[in-house]
Amino acid sequence: MIIAVANHSGGAGKTIVANNLALLRARAGRRVLLVDTDPRAAACTWCRELAAAGVRPRVAARAICGRALVGELELLRTRYNDIVIDTEGRDTADSRAALIAARLAIVPIDVPVTPQQVDLASQYKLIARLNAARMFNPGLRVLFVLVGGDVPPSDEERAAARAYASRVMSATLASTIIRGAAPADMDGLYREVFHH
Repeated sequence: MIIAVANHSGGAGKTIVANNLALLRARAGRRVLLVDTDPRAAACTWCRELAAAGVRPRVAARAICGRALVGELELLRTRYNDIVIDTEGRDTADSRAALIAARLAIVPIDVPVTPQQVDLASQYKLIARLNAARMFNPGLRVLFVLVGGDVPPSDEERAAARAYASRVMSATLASTIIRGAAPADMDGLYREVFHH
C-alpha cells in the first residue's frame, strides 16, 4: 500500500505521522520504505537517528525528488509491502505525483483548529491538489487527522475540521487525535489506516 502524508504548508505533524506509521508498519513485520520528497529530508534524518540508536526494526528511507519519483515508485512497489511518502508541504510535481500514486492520503490538521485552517481561500491549493489527484486516482482515500497538544479539540473545532474535510471528495476525519512528537495515539491511527 502507498500512503502519502500531505498538507498545505508543512508543519501540523506531517513528518511525525509519516515516520510513526512507517515504524509501526515495520514492527508488524512488513517491508516498509519511508520516502521523503521534502527538501529538508527530516524523515530520512529521523531514520538515520533511529538506526544509530539501535532501534529495531530498521525503517528503510530514501529521499526522492523531482521527476524520478513516479518511475522510482513503480520500481519500489515490487520491493516493499508498504511505502509511506512524506510529501513536501507545498504544491509541487512531487506532491501531486505522490497523491496520484497513493491508495491513501493522510492530511494532518493542527489543533486548535484556527479559522485560517478551514478557510477555503487559504486552503484552496491543498483542496484542489487532493481533488485533482482523485481525478487521476479515483480510488484514493483521504483521511484528515487532528494533531495537537494536550487539550482535546472542542466540539466546535471537530465540527470545523469535519467541514474542512467535506470540501474534498469522499474525505473523512479520523476518530484518532495525535498528540506529541512520539505519540501513543499512533496505535489508534495505525488501526484506522490499516484495518479500515
